[in-house]
Amino acid sequence: MDEDARNAAIEAGWRAGLGYALSRPAQTPAGMLGEQLGSGVGNSIEFMDYREYTPGDDLRRIDWSAYARSDRLVIKLNREEVTPHLDLILDTSRSMALEGSAKAQATLGLAAALSASSDNARMTRRVYTATQRLEPVPGGEGDPHAWHGPTFAETGEDLSLGAAMHEVAVPMRRRGVRVLVSDLLCPDDPWPIVSRLAEGASSAHIVQLLARQDVDPSWNGDLRLIDSESGELRELRLDATALSRYRQQLDRLRDQWRSACARAGVRMTELIAEDLVADWDMGALVRADVLRLV
Repeated sequence: MDEDARNAAIEAGWRAGLGYALSRPAQTPAGMLGEQLGSGVGNSIEFMDYREYTPGDDLRRIDWSAYARSDRLVIKLNREEVTPHLDLILDTSRSMALEGSAKAQATLGLAAALSASSDNARMTRRVYTATQRLEPVPGGEGDPHAWHGPTFAETGEDLSLGAAMHEVAVPMRRRGVRVLVSDLLCPDDPWPIVSRLAEGASSAHIVQLLARQDVDPSWNGDLRLIDSESGELRELRLDATALSRYRQQLDRLRDQWRSACARAGVRMTELIAEDLVADWDMGALVRADVLRLV
């Protein structure tokens, strides 16, 4: 994808995302200073409760008025201030830039849309690419137009989504929102990936982004195919029977991911790249409770 196409995809996705806000986590992120009140104890000015003083407590937090009334040392507890957070993970393996498809365009645009919606929800964020490990995109916490990346892998690079999810350069935020965007067309067992995504998160979502030709290939006859991940060359004869087997295998793969997501409490949404970039309709993500209208 050239720079103009990249910028156009980011701009289109960003504009689409401005009409939405990322859905807030059901569990409030704890232990972080921010602008919104959480359910835990922290340092905001809003009074929450008292507890008995114990050695080591900050003496400045003793309620001396209560001591004068009751002759008991008590600590005044205030509600915590929190900043909800998004960790956005982009599968940048070679299949996500499938030649002749809109997958790369849709991936970049969707990342920009989710970033805009996280801003509307007043959430911080970090954007990762899944290569040999989860690597933060430089500038990913800011305007997507200024991101340094993401770039898609070259054919032949040894990438594994499963391995990347367990090799994280910068840890994901606990009790935040996590979204993985991937075609999920990998040989890895879904469960370790899904469970790692859900571990410690308040909410987790997987967006399976497929090309039209991934779902409904129209090839026929003798073909020479190149594996977009490994670069392996294979010569195949594709007829109606072979295509039927392919579709059945794809259905089984998707069922495995759906099952793993249901087991881990992760929501899974399936999008077709060409449909997404045609109008940037985010309705499927609203129905999946990833986004809400603003």
